[in-house]
Amino acid sequence: MITQKAIFFIVLLFIGFTSCKKDPKPEIVSSKFSNGIICMNEGLFQQNNANLSYHNLDSNKTDLNVFATINGRGLGDTANDMIEYIYQGKSYIAIAVDVSSQVEIIDGLTLKTVKQIPIFNGNSARSPRALKYYNNYLYVINFDGTVSQIDLASFEIINNITCGLNPDNATIINDRMYIVNSGGLNYPTYDSTVTIIDLNSNTVSATFETKINCSAIYKDEQNELYIISRGNYNNITPKLLRINTTTNAIIETFNINLTVSTYHNNILYYYNDTDKAIHKFNTNTETINNTSLIDCSSFQNIYDINIDAKNNLIYLTDANGYTNASIIKCYDMLGNYKYEFTTGLNTGALLFK
Repeated sequence: MITQKAIFFIVLLFIGFTSCKKDPKPEIVSSKFSNGIICMNEGLFQQNNANLSYHNLDSNKTDLNVFATINGRGLGDTANDMIEYIYQGKSYIAIAVDVSSQVEIIDGLTLKTVKQIPIFNGNSARSPRALKYYNNYLYVINFDGTVSQIDLASFEIINNITCGLNPDNATIINDRMYIVNSGGLNYPTYDSTVTIIDLNSNTVSATFETKINCSAIYKDEQNELYIISRGNYNNITPKLLRINTTTNAIIETFNINLTVSTYHNNILYYYNDTDKAIHKFNTNTETINNTSLIDCSSFQNIYDINIDAKNNLIYLTDANGYTNASIIKCYDMLGNYKYEFTTGLNTGALLFK
């Protein structure tokens, strides 16, 4: 315990030290969000209840609505994606809020709002679905068939680039952005194209055909693409597509009943709805590991897969009926259960701080 005398001595020492310095050192900003997990809770459609939770790894406690606590308001209606980026040496987090048609920029250390950016075409919502950061610009993949380019110096939209029907996600290889167009609102005639945007000119450089209703896209270490086609939920089944980025052709098609997925270090982790388990696909050898990594038969609704690359951990989300609090379960890379915690409604993206 520090006594009053000790405190007095420390204060005097501090005053003496600082009085001798002509140019004091800049303040070091610390954050209580430095060892934990920021959880994006999508909420329920048209319920305006998206939020962020924060799970503290030191105390093993979870603040279920940390965004509202800090900012005095909710996040909006249906959060779809969340990414962290560094701009001019400072950490920021961007969140795409789909139904509200906003992009929320928050401070990466304090989680305080920096800017809300409306994503509209006149009075029509563009419905942001996914986010990518490249060369000091934020790119917003919108469900209305556009990609908005945001200048992060001014937070102004400086370009809207037209792609295909209802794009769902994207990845970047060198200076090219590949966007999967689902056509999800055009049922039963889904889109089946990928749009390529040249990020030097911010124009469409090519469009090529794949399979219908693509929802996820990943690049591997060989700069090949892996795309998930969801089919039509009837007689056309889901598929994993391997794409050559030189010819933009499908090299290989894998008939896998896969839904949620993520990619890390030459491995595509995916949920196979046939055996209710997480499996691994090696993108270096292009082979499927038929042995399940994690048995998810006890999950009510598998919702997302996230990888903590620093600590080599896998986090799975159980949406728990979609109207109840989500359960996040942690496993090591061998599939061994570690622990779990509860968050908000329909937890999607996780950021590991």
